Amino acid sequence: MSASRLIFDDKERVGSWVAERVGFFSPFGGYYAMGAELNGELTSGVVIQSWTNTTAIAHLAVSKPTKLMAELFDHTVVYVFGQLGLSRLTVYVEADNEKSLKLTSHLGFVDEAVMEGAGDNGVDLHVRVLWPQNYCRGKKHG
Repeated sequence: MSASRLIFDDKERVGSWVAERVGFFSPFGGYYAMGAELNGELTSGVVIQSWTNTTAIAHLAVSKPTKLMAELFDHTVVYVFGQLGLSRLTVYVEADNEKSLKLTSHLGFVDEAVMEGAGDNGVDLHVRVLWPQNYCRGKKHG
């Protein structure tokens, strides 16, 4: 039997895991992180950083989709829009990262801008925003 759980009390572990998967060379500064694990191994994580009175930047990483992934994103939305009281959440997705574009669209993120050549190896970088009313667990978007 597999054991899965959400993690809210180990930001360094989750933050380092997400940083490694999204291409950061060092862990994040001033952030909050939560994750999901299966049999002691992290399978998805969310890092929230650089928040202001209205917005924050999120970094999402998934190595193995599990049932807890949807619950993790629910907690992310509650944290960002409920606890922090923000009005939007921003992510950056490289144009050639089809899985991340699909996942963020599925969650309700929409393109706000494209930064030409700003990603790794000069690929375009999508600036995507999630408004609280657009978050739809289990519904397809875009």
